[in-house]
Order: sequence, then structure tokens, then C-alpha cells
Amino acid sequence: MRHLLLLALFALTPFAQARTIGIFNGAGTCEGCGETVGAFFQARQDKVIYLNEKTLSAATLAKIQVYVQPGGSDDIDETLNALRPAQIRALRQFVQQGGSYLGICAGAYLAGRYSDAASRKPAFGLVPINEVDAEIASPAATLLPVQWQGQTRWFYHQSAPHLGKTAPAGAEILGRYQRSGRIAALSTRFGHGKVLLVGPHLEAGRDWYQADGLSLQYGTAEADFARLLDRL
Repeated sequence: MRHLLLLALFALTPFAQARTIGIFNGAGTCEGCGETVGAFFQARQDKVIYLNEKTLSAATLAKIQVYVQPGGSDDIDETLNALRPAQIRALRQFVQQGGSYLGICAGAYLAGRYSDAASRKPAFGLVPINEVDAEIASPAATLLPVQWQGQTRWFYHQSAPHLGKTAPAGAEILGRYQRSGRIAALSTRFGHGKVLLVGPHLEAGRDWYQADGLSLQYGTAEADFARLLDRL
């Protein structure tokens, strides 16, 4: 059923040449999060490969065009502690030289300069934000209103980050949390590459909502997420 829904979302979309997408599903990622995102790319006829802390390297990154860091742990140090500095440098170089980075929730936290600005522990450093912080304190799954393309939309949110109130130079703001006015999603550049950061889980399907007891009266944001992939 879910596969049929994704096919319907893409049925009228003209696709560019198929790409190879690398999705991290190692330390610090949530069960099934990478595979959920992978299904969207596969529906576009892209090839999906999964990477982890053992296989992420300059050599594997050379085989892909888009790198995805999906949702995961509330503590991004779980991912950072599992990766060697050389692996993080390879990822930065991949984007700098023209690759695309998609960071969702935990992946958006990781894109900042530091996991904790006070301790100066390096994160991926793909956006000039010292530390990416949570939008709300509660770790429970909920729906939050987001100003999205001129409309108020309710998106699935679980420990999701905000990206400040002022976008980095050259960045495009895609959505703002309605209550705080802080940035929920943005698109920017790092060197020659693209960086797309999304706080809420737009990829969440009905099964996510039902598992967490969330209302489906506003529908899901899967079609919005599918359109976002055109930016990569």
C-alpha cells in the first residue's frame, strides 16, 4: 500500500536522469527512518545504497550524488562519536565539490558547526550556525503549525530543530514554525554543493501518525517532501 502511494505521488513528475543516493543508517539513526526516505528516491527510479560508520568513506561517497542523514537519536553525539574525523572531512569535501546533502531532523542538527557550541565539539559544519537547537523542549511526537509556501501546514514533529530566525547569507527559507517564527527548513550552498535541511518529518506516512496517536485530519506531508527532492 505504501509503495503504491509513493508511485502515485510521482506519477506525473518528470524525472531527471537517475542518480545514486547514499543514505546513512548507522549509529544514531532511528529504525526505519532511512528506509522511509529511501522509498521516495526509489519511486523516482534512483538507486539507493545504505552507508554506516563502517562503510562511509571518500571512496563510497564518490559513487553517489546525494547523501542523506535521516532522523535519529535525540543526541547527535551518538553519530559523531561513531564517525572518525576523516569520515566527516570526506563528507564535507563531497558536498563542497558538488554533492548534495539532505539532513532531516537529526541530520539538520548535524549540519551545524558544533554539536555543542560551549564544548566546541565539531559537527559536520555545512551551515554557518554554531549550534542547531530544538524547536520545543518536549521529545514527544506532535504536530506543529508551519508557514509553508504561503499556507499554514501541520507537520509531524519529534525533537525537531529550528535553524534560527535569520537565514545564513544566500540561503532560501522554505518554511517557518508559526508560533516562534524560527526557520523550520532551508536550502543553501556549501562550496559547489547543495544543502537541504528540514526540521519536521515531512516524509512521515500514516503509519507514523497512527503509531504515535496523532490526528490525520490535516493529512500527511508526503507530497510536500516528494517535491522537496527536486531541489537536490
